[in-house]
Amino acid sequence: MVQYQIMCLTCYQHTRKIWYHQKDAYDIQSGRFLKIFPGKFREHWYNFYGARLQKMVDNATYDIAADANRKPYTGLKKAFYNYFAKNFLGGQVASSLDELLQVLNNAEDLYLHYCSCKKGASGEADLRCIFINHLARYNRKRHIEGQGRFIDKDEAKEIIIERRNQGHYGTILWGIRPNIDSICNCDQYCAGLYTPEIRWGLLPSFTISQVVNSDKCDEDCNICQTTCYSQAILKQEGFQVEGVDQEKCIGCNLCVERCPYGVFESTPRKIYYDAAIGKQVELESLE
Repeated sequence: MVQYQIMCLTCYQHTRKIWYHQKDAYDIQSGRFLKIFPGKFREHWYNFYGARLQKMVDNATYDIAADANRKPYTGLKKAFYNYFAKNFLGGQVASSLDELLQVLNNAEDLYLHYCSCKKGASGEADLRCIFINHLARYNRKRHIEGQGRFIDKDEAKEIIIERRNQGHYGTILWGIRPNIDSICNCDQYCAGLYTPEIRWGLLPSFTISQVVNSDKCDEDCNICQTTCYSQAILKQEGFQVEGVDQEKCIGCNLCVERCPYGVFESTPRKIYYDAAIGKQVELESLE
């Protein structure tokens, strides 16, 4: 008897496409969350949600320094925030500049907005976050002077490239998983590095960095450590690099790109969270 394997059309295992490179992720009418409701209902719900989204984000990031020293939530409160971060407002680190540029190629409307994390940490309204499609169009309707402006793809790509050259990594955020709503150009101000409840929703990329040529490391060079915002590089002052803390590494691969000696390389992550299906997957199962 012939057996047929039923394959889904959304997960990385069967499509070989990360969720933010899949067409449906850019269209709220094809949303998979609340999919039992008609598309128009979802659109109205997104508008209702979007009207409160920016205030929610600003409130969550208004005092990052205090959050960094606070104990994380436990019990039911932790379970609620974990569910919220994984489904309503979360994101995944992109592993390369090319991945970010491909997202921009798939987008239709783009809006440059201030970074809530940077504003909460320093009070500075730094325009660095790029809203995409529905969230961008919504901000056109509610435009508030000083919060941001519409940009085209060419300018968006220039911003992404410039920020990457400055040592920023890109995080692709969803508003209702897995509907893309923005790209954040993150650095040491990213709340996902400090605030426990936000960190639950900040997924590492599908890759991870590792040391492959430690003998080439210049013991007096600390570029990798100053580049790594998650403090995953294991290196003592005056010594060659020892390795990468796999638990801390978020897979931004800035160390791979910026190390002048070729000490690091990127490799697929053995266990990852697939936002398209909302499940943790082991790499071995992809064989």
